[in-house]
Amino acid sequence: SESHASDLLWNPKMAAAAQVQRFQAVQDLIAALAPSKSDNEPQPVLDLTDEKEEVTSIVASSAPAASTVSANSEAVLAGLSVLLPDTIVHQALHIVDDNGINCVRSRLGRRAYEVKGQKFSHLVLPHGLYCSCPYFGRKVLEGGELCCKHWLAVQVALSCGTGIATSSTVGEDEFLEWTRQRMLGSSDQAWYG
Repeated sequence: SESHASDLLWNPKMAAAAQVQRFQAVQDLIAALAPSKSDNEPQPVLDLTDEKEEVTSIVASSAPAASTVSANSEAVLAGLSVLLPDTIVHQALHIVDDNGINCVRSRLGRRAYEVKGQKFSHLVLPHGLYCSCPYFGRKVLEGGELCCKHWLAVQVALSCGTGIATSSTVGEDEFLEWTRQRMLGSSDQAWYG
């Protein structure tokens, strides 16, 4: 039975399945950062002729409590820190806080994101899992990590609706050339926008 247990630990199919489950958990946590639709709905207009206490009670019950929002964010960050290295989570949040993301769209609606790195900008594709940074190649593709800080920053920014500095729309040919250059490592060129 001991050899069977070690076979399970080193079974490539099981390891791949576990990584897929961990990645899905990361995506679920990122989705939990999105503001709920009810937070964005207009609140009903209140009749101010009612008793002041009743109005205060209705307003307080219809608005989300700041502690609930904060607790949700803290729980998401704690979950991400379990699944990803702390440095990846912290650096991704720093990129979002610094508005270090630029969106480039094609006229047909394709999107790619350029994320400022320490020395160069990196291409991130929003659907799927791709970043042009060296960490992604070494640690994600070859080493089994789930993502890099640039990919995580884009996903957090998209979910939260913040952190994207500019958005540019370009023609299809220009978009294809722009993404091709960045995929081939020419990411030291100037940002659009």
